[in-house]
Amino acid sequence: REAAMSWLDYNTVSRSQYLSTVLSHLRIDALSEVIQREWFQGLPPNDKSVVVQGLYKSMPRFFKPRLGMTKEEMIIIIEAASEHPGSSFTSICYSPQAEKVYKLSNPPADLQKVGTVVTPDNDIFIAGGQVPLKNTKSNHSKPSKLPAAFRTVNFFYWFDAQQNTWIPKTPMLSVRTKPSLVWCDGYIYAIGGDNVGGELNRRTVERYDCERDEWTMVSPLPCAWQWNVAVVVHDCIYVMAHNLTYCYIPRSGSWVEMAMRQTSRCFASAAAFEDKIFYLGGLHTGNNSGIRLPSNTVDGSSLTVEVYDVNKNEWSMAANIPAKRYSDPCVRAVVISNSLCVFIRETHMNEKAKYAIYQYDMDLDQWFLRQHISERVL
Repeated sequence: REAAMSWLDYNTVSRSQYLSTVLSHLRIDALSEVIQREWFQGLPPNDKSVVVQGLYKSMPRFFKPRLGMTKEEMIIIIEAASEHPGSSFTSICYSPQAEKVYKLSNPPADLQKVGTVVTPDNDIFIAGGQVPLKNTKSNHSKPSKLPAAFRTVNFFYWFDAQQNTWIPKTPMLSVRTKPSLVWCDGYIYAIGGDNVGGELNRRTVERYDCERDEWTMVSPLPCAWQWNVAVVVHDCIYVMAHNLTYCYIPRSGSWVEMAMRQTSRCFASAAAFEDKIFYLGGLHTGNNSGIRLPSNTVDGSSLTVEVYDVNKNEWSMAANIPAKRYSDPCVRAVVISNSLCVFIRETHMNEKAKYAIYQYDMDLDQWFLRQHISERVL
């Protein structure tokens, strides 16, 4: 494989005619290496797509790639909703480079509303959530119009990519739905979340030791929120909700209130990139009350992007998300190939789904279309 890459690098112009032949002899796990090469970066977009697809076609027909057998950057979607009413959620990984989807086994026990984190070692963990209560009596009549009943849980699972299965680990110390999970300085932190237990659970923060497979309570959140988003910068955890930002310093176990944002929003998405935190999308709220307010979009969502400089402790405004309209929660900030991107649904929820990935240029303060996502993919 290395010999083939070096051969192409030596004289790309004259040897590009043999590109297909060379790629037909490379294994699929070489994809991440191929796309980093200078000759690949110089190809037109259409040629790049041909190269990537050629790698897949080079595999035997009976061989089907799955997660754990490739070295690609993935967008992981847990609880991806189907376009067909009544269909259950599913879990997938999407490769922007190959425009391929890898199916993950669904979380056990119809688990929903979990927190998700991917470690630097590419291990996927999910925590918390809720499971539907099983009916004790069988009912063969028409389906009930009553809403389904759920039980909040403290489950914690690790995904075994080779076996495509979820392995149970030691449960969290408290039950909650949608906790924010982050990896910081060798530990996993489960932050906040929601539960009928009230304010205490919403403030709860736990730390997981992967080597010992055990949870420990740490300093609780300063405020109780039904929802929050967390990112890690320089081994510190930044937690955001509404217009507030708090920083947790693991070494001292203390929380510090940081600068406030100009807008108050919930259900937003955030990503850390180059000593900055990008906070985008979500729903406008009235201060910290959680009351939804009208906005300039059709469905009441926000297109606003705010940027936090961790070195200056300052928030500033950036170019809006490049969408005419969308419906929450279909906007997610991600970092792909060392670039800040946004995964977005460009159509309203009651319209046919159309997805795209946009990339942000910090120098120009503009969003550019990186790729449309084919309808056959999602």
